[in-house]
Amino acid sequence: MWDLYEEHLDEAAFLWGQWERSLDAANYTLDEVIDGPEERLRAHLDGLVLGGRPVADKLLIPALADEDEDEGKVTAAAWALLHAEGADHLDLVFEALVRAQKRETRQALGRAFELAERPDLGARLRPFLEGSAAPVQATIVNVLSARRPAASPAQPPAWGFPLETFLESRHQELQAAALRALCRTPDPVFARYVEKSLVSPYVVIRDVAIEAGIRLGLAAARTACSKLVGRNAAGSRLALAVLAAGGEPVDVAIVIRKLEVETMRCDALWALAFAGTAQAAEAALAWTGHEAVDALAADAFATITGARIGGALAKPGPAKQDTPPDDDGPLPVVSPESSLPSPNAERLRAWWNQAGTRFAPGTRYLFGQPMSPAVLRAALASGPTWRRRAWNIDLAMQGAGAPVETSRWARSARAALARVIT
Repeated sequence: MWDLYEEHLDEAAFLWGQWERSLDAANYTLDEVIDGPEERLRAHLDGLVLGGRPVADKLLIPALADEDEDEGKVTAAAWALLHAEGADHLDLVFEALVRAQKRETRQALGRAFELAERPDLGARLRPFLEGSAAPVQATIVNVLSARRPAASPAQPPAWGFPLETFLESRHQELQAAALRALCRTPDPVFARYVEKSLVSPYVVIRDVAIEAGIRLGLAAARTACSKLVGRNAAGSRLALAVLAAGGEPVDVAIVIRKLEVETMRCDALWALAFAGTAQAAEAALAWTGHEAVDALAADAFATITGARIGGALAKPGPAKQDTPPDDDGPLPVVSPESSLPSPNAERLRAWWNQAGTRFAPGTRYLFGQPMSPAVLRAALASGPTWRRRAWNIDLAMQGAGAPVETSRWARSARAALARVIT
């Protein structure tokens, strides 16, 4: 049956990439992720686990040792080994992480640890924190912070690892992991480290610092977003969304003005959806006649108003691709918005002429409903996955509870949402 197990590994490798992309996609909801790539991926992973020690020895362990393997195969092999029923391979997978020379391999192995469902994982990895290299420490911090019990205002979090030291690290992966821990469990004791990270030259550090700052209620986080957007800084997508979600007329006006800046236009259109006002909807609608961005503009408009870009409101034919295919060239670049349908701009404007009167000026809307924490949580459950991170931040700005994890198994996110929605 080796052909069967090789197929399990190859399919799991392919589906891992599909699943990761579905977590940040314009055309996937949480249920569609679960019922599509996640269910298929988990089935192949389970098949590898059921193969036992022979499959581990012949297929999975060699995949960890080959740094030329694609990242999906490394992650799938590592995850299956961590869940083996007939042997404990945790130390072996951890040693592969320690030995890995390529950043992509480390990240693939780290992802397997982050998504592992072993109850003993935190306790087993914690002793390795001291003395490990920074990338390895980053993986351990991600694992530990995701498994920490919720803290209460009366009892500050007991971190169990030197968070202050990691927040001061010059290593991007470790600093980002430490900031991510504060996103999961805000601790005002470390506010000054978050404020320092808001001006990082690295987008990944800056974005997670913005998120942590919002969760901590730091005014500096909004100020940092204003400064980034004001100077048209590269990588300002999240900053634009934060300004839009704040709902302040002056900030929404700034986001609208950035539509005139070519390098900011796509990010500004995406961010307009979080403003939720009739003014933002009309600004997005104005760009539906521009072919390069009409699908993105229509999606922002629909996210605010609830219009469905389909049927008479859409152009016939498949969604556009960012780059035309070329048999002799590299694979085309496919962005999340590539899956969006192109609108029929004239009919969409006619729809707005009729429906727009029910949208009160200054009121924020989401899918046609007045914005509220309950509406935001429903959007997290049933809206496109590429907006979940900003919706989480919006909930934080409203003081409406802990965020829902957006980078872990979708079925876990659905279960967490079910607890707060019901």
